[in-house]
Amino acid sequence: MRLASISNQLIIIALVLVGLYVGKSLIIPFVVAVVVWYLLNSLANLVGRIRFRKKEMPRVLQLAIAFILFIGLTTFLTQLVISNFEVFTTQYPRYHNNFVRLTSQLGSSFDLNFLDVDYTSSFDLPGLLAGAIDSSLGFVSSFFLVLLYVVFLLLEQQIFEVKLKLIFKDRGEYVRFFSIVRQVDESIHSYVSVKTSLCLLAGILSYLVMLFIGVDFAVLWALLIFLFNFIPIIGAFIGVILPSMIALLQFGSYLEPVLVFSLLLGIELVIGNFVEPKVLGTKLNLSPLVVILSLTFWGALWGVAGMFLCVPITVILMIILSQFEKTRNIAILLSGGKSGLNQ
Repeated sequence: MRLASISNQLIIIALVLVGLYVGKSLIIPFVVAVVVWYLLNSLANLVGRIRFRKKEMPRVLQLAIAFILFIGLTTFLTQLVISNFEVFTTQYPRYHNNFVRLTSQLGSSFDLNFLDVDYTSSFDLPGLLAGAIDSSLGFVSSFFLVLLYVVFLLLEQQIFEVKLKLIFKDRGEYVRFFSIVRQVDESIHSYVSVKTSLCLLAGILSYLVMLFIGVDFAVLWALLIFLFNFIPIIGAFIGVILPSMIALLQFGSYLEPVLVFSLLLGIELVIGNFVEPKVLGTKLNLSPLVVILSLTFWGALWGVAGMFLCVPITVILMIILSQFEKTRNIAILLSGGKSGLNQ
């Protein structure tokens, strides 16, 4: 009987995983929409602190202003990427020549004949641009789907509490459910606020370093460093590699790229190993091993989107699992061994 029960559970888990993978084109935009919806509500709370004649703005107006600010910021960042991309195409011949010269020098110095070949002669920049445009169109369609989900979530939240009161006839169950929601909200809010501040700090410091050295597209690389820092473990390293590579192509020497790489990596190491643990502490109560496994699992399942979302998803799962006796041990395994599961 117990074996049959375990088999049924494994089948259910397998079906869920298959569903998450097969339906990721629809599920990922919805999950992203939930994150955006959460950020919009947080931004609306900040807007709500503004008083006119000591009166608070209506909630609908707060959300409308937050939504407009979000669209404006998204439009600005999109224009920033497009403008930098256009400049890159004009600078490409110079990067091409520097790369050919560097590889030739390296091949001559170490007698590496394969480096003497001009690999970039067959480099199809128009083809890459066409591919980038196709990817951009896919991103735009996904973005509009996310916005559609967000609009319906904003409409739904107005009557969601009424629905819950109708669902939970028992007052105790209603209170318990909202206790779980509150824990999830506090944990995710703590993670998002602290992580965003630290990613912003890393982006600003990296921008100042690249501006001082004179790296092309410093604003764009700082923005990417800010975004990639949301990916645990490997995100910071990717953010450092990209501007270091462009510095190599830009300057045509090894001094500036090594300097860029060393300084940016130093910023990431200080923030990641000293500042973040001190500021964030054990609020999330996640095991470091679980973070790595979560990054691997969600990255394999949902790609880059899964890497960005792995920590919030794991935190939510841990909190929910900790509320039920049968799954509490799983929550303990996911945790960092602190006393955060004693509720």
